[in-house]
Amino acid sequence: MQTSAERMVFDFDNSVEKLVSSLEYMLGYITSRIPAQVDREDILFRSKVIITELLTNGIKHAGEHHTRFDVEADKGGLVISKTDNGAPLYLVNARQTTENRKLISADPLNSLYAVWESENYIRFASEEGSLDDFLSFEQVMEHFGILIITRSADEFTYTWDKDTSSNIFRVLIRF
Repeated sequence: MQTSAERMVFDFDNSVEKLVSSLEYMLGYITSRIPAQVDREDILFRSKVIITELLTNGIKHAGEHHTRFDVEADKGGLVISKTDNGAPLYLVNARQTTENRKLISADPLNSLYAVWESENYIRFASEEGSLDDFLSFEQVMEHFGILIITRSADEFTYTWDKDTSSNIFRVLIRF
């Protein structure tokens, strides 16, 4: 673990047994960085949901024993980044909607899109669902964690770093 004025790096042991203690430790750090005038309960709830999904993702897909988390806070918000060296993100049965946008999950409540900003950089977006977009139950469940994070965050992105073979998931929560 390394610390600096506004940033902490966590090395998460990818095991179910360590999930709760890792979550609690990161939330403790976040709690101490939330400004007094901000809705603390909202930020902590959203952080807990996001970190839980990212930790679970690390256990399921990271492909190694450890996952790195960077947590940064400043007066404008909180950035949580998860980096691992698992296989690149594969979006099962995504349906092309525009040149750089694919529908990756849809149920009657939410439509989840992956928007390619560049070859290796995706921004996730969620809109109110439509019965026209509805996908199979298997497709909805495969990317449900991405939907949860997208709905809980103000921004959620994914980068595949070819040089280091790293997956980088980055979440922004504004204060």
